[in-house]
Amino acid sequence: MAPTPSTEFLPNPAKIRQAIHGLATKAKSLDLAVAFIGAEWQSLLTNYRGPIRAICWLTHPATNPDAVKSLMNRKGTFVKQRNGLHTKVYLAPGVGAVVGSANLSRPALADIVDTPQCEAAVLVLEPKLIAEMAKWFASLWNDHPNTAKITDSNLERAREERKKFPVRFPHTLNAVPPPPEVLPPWMIRLANEVRNIPLEKKFKKQRDQLQSLVSKRSLSAKDVAKVADILAGWTKHRAVYRNFEKGSRKKTLEGLRMLVDGEDRDIQDRLKEIKEKKLLKGLRIPAMSLLLYWSRPDAYPPFNAKTKTFLEDSKMASPGMSASSPACYATWLGFAELLGAKLHLPSVGHVDRVVTKYYDGLKQ
Repeated sequence: MAPTPSTEFLPNPAKIRQAIHGLATKAKSLDLAVAFIGAEWQSLLTNYRGPIRAICWLTHPATNPDAVKSLMNRKGTFVKQRNGLHTKVYLAPGVGAVVGSANLSRPALADIVDTPQCEAAVLVLEPKLIAEMAKWFASLWNDHPNTAKITDSNLERAREERKKFPVRFPHTLNAVPPPPEVLPPWMIRLANEVRNIPLEKKFKKQRDQLQSLVSKRSLSAKDVAKVADILAGWTKHRAVYRNFEKGSRKKTLEGLRMLVDGEDRDIQDRLKEIKEKKLLKGLRIPAMSLLLYWSRPDAYPPFNAKTKTFLEDSKMASPGMSASSPACYATWLGFAELLGAKLHLPSVGHVDRVVTKYYDGLKQ
C-alpha cells in the first residue's frame, strides 16, 4: 500500500476548497492567517463548527469589515488584525495546512464565479512542518501591538476607508448584487433579535430525521412519505408532494444523500446534478432549499414565498435571486452572505430568521 503523500499541489480554487474542507472535517481547531476576508467565509467554512483564531489585514479595502464582524460574532471565534499581512495560511494544528495564494473570499475560492481568479496552493501534511507552522502562527498571534484586537472603532474606520476604494465582484454567470449601503432600522432591529438563536438546536428534530433517512441502505414508501410529511409540516401543502412520493425510491435516496451529505461540492453543482438526473423528482428548488436548511441551518437559508416578500418589501429583490434554478438559488445564497455580514449575524442561516420574523410580523 502506497504511503500517504506529505504534500500535494493544489492547482485551482476547486482543489484548494476541497483541501480546506478536508482539513476542517478532521480539525479540532483552525488557525487562519489570511490577508483578506469576505462575507463568503460562512459557506467556505460550512462544514466546520469548532473554534477559530484568525488574523487578517483589516485596513486593506479588499477585506470586508462587516464580514470580519460577522466572523467575530461566530461562537468560539477570535479575530485580530495585522497591517501588511499578506499570507494565506489555513492551519489545522496537528492535522495539516493549506498554504497558497487564495484569500477567504468569493473571487479566490467560491466556485459560482464564472471566471475565478487563478489560484494555487500546497496541502501540507508533514507533522514537523505543521508543528513549525503552529509556532509561526503563535508568534504572529502574540506579536502585540503589531497583531492587535479589533475594536468597534477599528471596524468603523475600516468601513469608511473601504468606501474610497469600492471592491467590485468579478464577472459571474449569476452576478451577486450588493445589499443597500444603508439598511433600514427595522431590519437591524430584527437582526439584533435573532442573533443569538441557536439554529442547530432549533432544527435538530428535522436534521436528525433527514440523517436517519440518508443513512439507510434503501428507502421504503413510508420513508419517502416521511420526507413529504416533514416538508408539509413547514409549508402546509401536503398535496404538492404526491409526485415526489411516486418517484423512484432509489433515485430519491441518491438525491437526498447528494443534497445533505455532499458538502465538499458547491451547492449550485449539487442542485444542478439532482435536477438533471431527476433524483428528487417532484421537488422544486424551494423544497430542496428547505431540506438543505434543516441539514445545515447555519449555511443554507431557504428561498421561498417568505423570502420573496421580504426582498420585494425591502426593495432588495433582483431577477437573479429566486428559487427558479440552481444558479438563482446560488445567487440568493451569495446575497444572503453579504446581507448577513452587513447585519453582523453569526451565520448566513440567521438571515432566514430575519426573513421569518419580518414575515410573521406582517401576518399579525
